[in-house]
Amino acid sequence: MHSDRALLDQIRTTPWIAALLARLFDFDVSRAAYGPVEPVHLAGGESLEMIAGDASGGAFMLVGSSGQRPVVYVGSEGEGGLIATSLRDALALVVGLSSLHDATARPYGDDGSQLRDWLAQAGNYIRADWPQLDMERDRLREALHLPAADELLAALHAAAANEHYRPISDAGDRYRSMLE
Repeated sequence: MHSDRALLDQIRTTPWIAALLARLFDFDVSRAAYGPVEPVHLAGGESLEMIAGDASGGAFMLVGSSGQRPVVYVGSEGEGGLIATSLRDALALVVGLSSLHDATARPYGDDGSQLRDWLAQAGNYIRADWPQLDMERDRLREALHLPAADELLAALHAAAANEHYRPISDAGDRYRSMLE
């Protein structure tokens, strides 16, 4: 199993992976150079490192400084929180779902079946414009050794509810939960 740092290095040094993640899956490592929309911190004081951004101005940030590091999403509209306990799982969600926003817009429920149906509909909408979506997902999953996103939905909802990882602006404003 590769470390989060090795995985991030693989993305940064493999142009087709970085380009595909940015173009189709809205995980753009080149946006990290600009930082998040506003400075944020966590209540526990753990360090945050921006590793990618999305088209809406959101930031993907690694927590801590070594080992397997949790990933926090910091949205440009004041929403954010923990999305995964590792970069590999965060990427599996980004690549395997229509979007993190879609996956957190509905409750997980008893068995996740309604959420999975909702995500399947959203995926079909994307396929209408991008018929090679599943092929590109498989290509990235294989290259990055990613687990199936479907297996991570319950963990995403539990992570997003974790208040310890809710970003706080420098003005002291706590971000809203990504869960609707």
